[in-house]
Amino acid sequence: MSAIQTITDSTSRFQIKIVLQNLLVALIGSYGLSVSALLILRALSGERLTVVALFNSFLHLLILPALLLLPLSLLFRRRLLVVELAAPFLMALLAYAPLFWPQTTAAQPESPRLSLLSYNINTANRQVEPVIQIIRESNADVVAIQELSPWMAEAIDAQLAADYPYRALHPQADFSGQGVLSRYPIRSDDFWQINLGHQRVELDWNGQPLVLFNVHPVHPLRGLRYDGESRAEEVTDVLDRAGLETLPVVIAGDFNMTDFSADYARVAQLYSDSFREVGWGMGFTFPEFANVTGIALPPIARIDYIFYNADFQALEAQVIAQSGGSDHRPLFAVLALDGSL
Repeated sequence: MSAIQTITDSTSRFQIKIVLQNLLVALIGSYGLSVSALLILRALSGERLTVVALFNSFLHLLILPALLLLPLSLLFRRRLLVVELAAPFLMALLAYAPLFWPQTTAAQPESPRLSLLSYNINTANRQVEPVIQIIRESNADVVAIQELSPWMAEAIDAQLAADYPYRALHPQADFSGQGVLSRYPIRSDDFWQINLGHQRVELDWNGQPLVLFNVHPVHPLRGLRYDGESRAEEVTDVLDRAGLETLPVVIAGDFNMTDFSADYARVAQLYSDSFREVGWGMGFTFPEFANVTGIALPPIARIDYIFYNADFQALEAQVIAQSGGSDHRPLFAVLALDGSL
């Protein structure tokens, strides 16, 4: 090969490298500007615009890449990229950095403890034994079940009666079935349906009455259509009912909302989010890809929650790694009753 040919080949490789670098910079810049524009629009309009409400459902996925891309831009001295990535980077940092800090609680040692499991078992799930095993091994005092099917209700009655002598089950053939399992007496049980099913039970917790709402607002994505009003209607209904309570209140379930949605903000304004208070990590519960696509990938959204009012403090919150054949991973929490009650 001649020297001229060598120089030509080297120049071509260099030019291709420059083109690829410029393309990458353009893509990262476009990402930063697009997400920043969305954040500005979100701040100005809230969810009055459907496009903002839609992207709120995926906003956590949109801002997380900035946590990696901005430091890389600093490393390669791409100042313009740093500016373009600043807004999503700061939002992701403020939203999720606290979830990786050590959490502390101030509950008195003698405060009564209540452990809860919220578990959407998936109405199409036929894997009865793994579901039973997860519930039993959680050792939760109270279990709130969403999408309770008739065959799962039958299995729970047959296999978990000794573990949970008090049961309020409302199985349905569709996605509306709800159920509560309890080691403590159930004083009353109400089930109602708007789009999906909801449930209120009053428990006798060693002489202390408390109310548990087991809820399942409908998902706003209906195929290619976004319908945030239906979910908002159900969240409003639950908040209105819970607002009338004078007892300690826990609200658990599959809310079909991420923590950037307006509906989450409405709930979190009145009730504490157990995982946000004492959990560690991202807390993603949905979807369990292995049961949806057959590909073993981790969940990418946090839509299952255990909220509580000021009568409680959260001591522990964690996502259980197994799903038992469901498309959701269960959420476990331990709450302590305020000693002043």
